[in-house]
Amino acid sequence: MRRDGELSAMRQIRTAGSALGIQATSLPRLIRGLRREAAGPGWAAPVPPDSRLCRSALDEATQVLTPALLAHSLRCWEFSMALAQVDNLRPDPEALYVACVLHDVAVGEPADPAVGCFALLGARRARTFVLDRGATPELGECVHTAIARHMDPATPRDRGAEAALLHDAAHLDVTGLRAHQLDSRQLAAIDARHSRAGFAAEFTATMRSEARIRPRSTAATLWRSGMRVAIALNPLDR
Repeated sequence: MRRDGELSAMRQIRTAGSALGIQATSLPRLIRGLRREAAGPGWAAPVPPDSRLCRSALDEATQVLTPALLAHSLRCWEFSMALAQVDNLRPDPEALYVACVLHDVAVGEPADPAVGCFALLGARRARTFVLDRGATPELGECVHTAIARHMDPATPRDRGAEAALLHDAAHLDVTGLRAHQLDSRQLAAIDARHSRAGFAAEFTATMRSEARIRPRSTAATLWRSGMRVAIALNPLDR
C-alpha cells in the first residue's frame, strides 16, 4: 500500500514527462541567461502582513530551516508578490506569506510511515501550525494546498492564487523559470536582501537526499527527470 503523497508508476511517468517538457521549452531561455544590472531605486521589499500569525511563522521558519533555505523561503515571498502583479492575481497576503516561509519545513525529514512526500508532510504541519494559532480553517486549507502542490511540475492554476504563486516563485528561485518576466533590477534587489550564496549546492544535496528517503514522491521523480541540470542552468546563479 502506498503512503499518502506517493505516486503510482503511471503518475511518475506522467510527472516526469511534464517536467521534461517544461525543461525542454524553457531550455533556450535558461541557456541564454539574464541581463545583469545593479539593484535600482523603487524595488523595495513587499511588506509582510502585520499579524501575529505571520510573525510566528517567520519565527518558526528561522528556527527550523537552514540559513540558505530560510533565504530561499523569503525570496519566494518576494517573487510571489512580484508575479502576482505580472499575473494580475490578488492572493490572500497572510496565507501566501505563511505558505512561502513554511513551505520547506519538512524537507530532509526522516521517512514517515504515513506520508511519502515532503511537500505533503510540510503542508500538514503548516496547517496544524496555523490552526493552533487561531487561524480560520479556510486559511489553514489555503496554506496546506499551496505547500502540498508547490513541487508539481506544472503550475496548479486550479488550486487558487496562493498555490499558483508559491509554485511559480519556488520554481523561479530553484531553476530560473519566469525570471525573464521580472525586471533585472528587481531580481538584483531581492538577491541583495536574501543572498543566494550556497543555496544551489545545498538544495541539490537536499533533493538528492529526498529522492533516497521518499523515492516515489514528486520531488524524487523530478530529481530523476533532470532537476540537477535545471538547478545548474539557473540564470539567477550565473
